[in-house]
Amino acid sequence: MTAVSAMYARKQIEQAINLPDKAPLYQIIEMTPDQLQDGAVMVPIAAYLSLIEAIAQSEWPDLRFHMRTSQSMRCDEFGVFGLAFKSAPTVRQGLQRLQQYVRLHNRVSEFAAEAEGGAYVWSMKGPAVVRLGSALSAEAAMATTLVLCREATQKTLTPVKVEFSHTREGSKDALMAHFGVMPEFGAARDAIHFDMAEVEQPCAVGDAAIWQYLTTHLDQALQDDARRARPFDELVIEEITKLLSGGVPQLAEVAGIMGLGERTFQRRLSEQGQTFQALVDEARHQLAKQLVVASSYSLIEITFLTGFSEQSAFSRAFKRWTGMSPRAYRQAQKGESLGAPASR
Repeated sequence: MTAVSAMYARKQIEQAINLPDKAPLYQIIEMTPDQLQDGAVMVPIAAYLSLIEAIAQSEWPDLRFHMRTSQSMRCDEFGVFGLAFKSAPTVRQGLQRLQQYVRLHNRVSEFAAEAEGGAYVWSMKGPAVVRLGSALSAEAAMATTLVLCREATQKTLTPVKVEFSHTREGSKDALMAHFGVMPEFGAARDAIHFDMAEVEQPCAVGDAAIWQYLTTHLDQALQDDARRARPFDELVIEEITKLLSGGVPQLAEVAGIMGLGERTFQRRLSEQGQTFQALVDEARHQLAKQLVVASSYSLIEITFLTGFSEQSAFSRAFKRWTGMSPRAYRQAQKGESLGAPASR
């Protein structure tokens, strides 16, 4: 799923100073203020862009909210990701690692950090800009990178050049004030060009040992993220399976464990043509077959481990899934004669 961290949405809403009633903004992304406090929650990109456009409408044509949002960002707010950047020995080394881990907060674009001539270029490639929200999101992303670099060095870094692939109407004064140079629009990419000497300077609190320690944690986070990238229904089945020994879980319980509101959870199931009850049934099916074949649990024990309260109900469900009784299935899978007594 293409999505961005809920932190970005929360920060954008905080800077919507022309909209004192924030309730409609939360409705756009279908999340509550409490949900947006969790940095692990992700906001679908389409909803995020609609949010940005709603705030932009309140400020048009002098758009400044997304630059205020970027200016409010601090390394610490990005958790281990931000602390690792701040503790890098130099800005260049921080940017090199940043490109590896930025997907933990932004699953929409691809980033690169590389030397080009006498400059060091941080670039971003995302979907083609077809709406104002995409353009403003790209501007905010580049502006945030610059804010983090300035915090890490505790110096007012000024890029040599800033490029954006999009063009847009409205005032660009806020961009000039933030970057220190007027961005070039209609370029081949979105990029910030730094003077090489500036990115080679040490970070104010850079510490190679801490940096290596934190990046080890980020490597694990990337592995966890890869797991979350699996199909949504697979993840739901996995969570349901973990809970079955305590009975069939409620939708709200599973949604909460996965960091989603009930409406968002149900919408994502609907997008895949799934229902919660169907996934509960599939979770029971998969777990039951695994336990019947690969465990020494008795059938009555498997009954309760798969969330059934009666063995007769379990047996009926198992026959519906496989066309065989649990006992016959166990014997068949173990190569035993169907006529022989079961061991348990």
